[in-house]
Amino acid sequence: MNQVSQDEYNVALSMSNMSNSNSKETEKKQMKRKKDCEEKHEKKRKTNWTKKMELEWRPEDCAQPLGEVSKVTGKGAKKKSHYKTFNFRGSQYGLEDSVLLVPDNPNSKPYGAIIKDIYIPNKEKYVKLAVQWFYRLEDVDKKLVAKWESKDSRNLFYSFHRDEVFAESVKYKCVVHFVPENKQIPNRSEHHGFIVQHVYDFVKKKLRKFTDNVFNVHQKNEIDRLVAKTILRVGDLPDIEKDEKTKNSRSKRIVQKEYMGKGKRRSPKAGTVYKSILEDFDLLTGDSDRDKGLEELLEAVKDECRTTKKKQARDSDFYWPDDVVPVVRALEQVLYDSLAEDMSKYNHKLEIMVDELKNSRALARRLLDGELKPEQLIKMESYELMQRGFTFDEIKADLEEPVLMKDAPSTSKSVGHKED
Repeated sequence: MNQVSQDEYNVALSMSNMSNSNSKETEKKQMKRKKDCEEKHEKKRKTNWTKKMELEWRPEDCAQPLGEVSKVTGKGAKKKSHYKTFNFRGSQYGLEDSVLLVPDNPNSKPYGAIIKDIYIPNKEKYVKLAVQWFYRLEDVDKKLVAKWESKDSRNLFYSFHRDEVFAESVKYKCVVHFVPENKQIPNRSEHHGFIVQHVYDFVKKKLRKFTDNVFNVHQKNEIDRLVAKTILRVGDLPDIEKDEKTKNSRSKRIVQKEYMGKGKRRSPKAGTVYKSILEDFDLLTGDSDRDKGLEELLEAVKDECRTTKKKQARDSDFYWPDDVVPVVRALEQVLYDSLAEDMSKYNHKLEIMVDELKNSRALARRLLDGELKPEQLIKMESYELMQRGFTFDEIKADLEEPVLMKDAPSTSKSVGHKED
């Protein structure tokens, strides 16, 4: 009897397990059918929406090029007709306009970009754009910006990342101010718009300053024009804590004088070397401030010179120190003649010039080869010195006819940007 009961129990248990197994399998099948049904419904909904949009889409809703064809590039299937402006939904857009674009995902934030080219590909009737993207703080790796502090909630990062988009993806224009790090950001209440102070290297995944030496000639010129365009729009950008910097600089020099005694100071690097050069050329003035300034200027441009008379491949055209001393002496003399009545201004201007000559080899070359005269250099604002010695008027002259750069390799951009 007990044996029978045990067998019945085992059979019942086996049936229960089979029932549970079948129940789980049934549940999985039901979930799959439900998911397939939802996907089918979503696909049908999107298809119906697309068909509806196609029915409602009218030629007058498409972007239309304005004016004559500015140029034609390519041949055959690669032929493109280029334009300077286009019209879309009653608004006119042109080259170098900053715009917000409709993102791929309706729930995402609008993309930010600058229009770099407007064209119609061969055998097509739709206007396309080559755009250069902006990135937001949340669009880049947090490790890149861990030590970077945003000075304004409107900050964007510029990039040289390009893509092709349809002109109909443009929502509207936006304002973007390009502001060097040492300049004050325009007041929000007076000048609305985004702020750019860094470039995002989308290939190496790094943030770059405007003054970094990693950009090619076209990229440098583009940054120069964007900064000049901002100044043209909002006016001159004041230096950050300019008065405080001048005060600190002056105090520092006074302390150095008192510490060294008798007004004699040494250059931060091998001062005796530069002093001996000045002695050899009989250029010491007897004024400790001026002689120190001459030493600093020599040090700032030395890297642009060759130190042997035999010129090698890739050598500079300037021989050290013969080709340098006369130029440096002339620059310091003009600076002294202009600011001798206020040595604090002399010291402040000298400090700026030394820093920029060290940071920009192009600026040093332009000075040494005579392209920039000392009289021009001392009159330049710091933002002009940062742009390798190109004056604001020189940069502004290029704004009327923007240079179209060769398209950089690009991939589809999947990040969006907030509206200001």
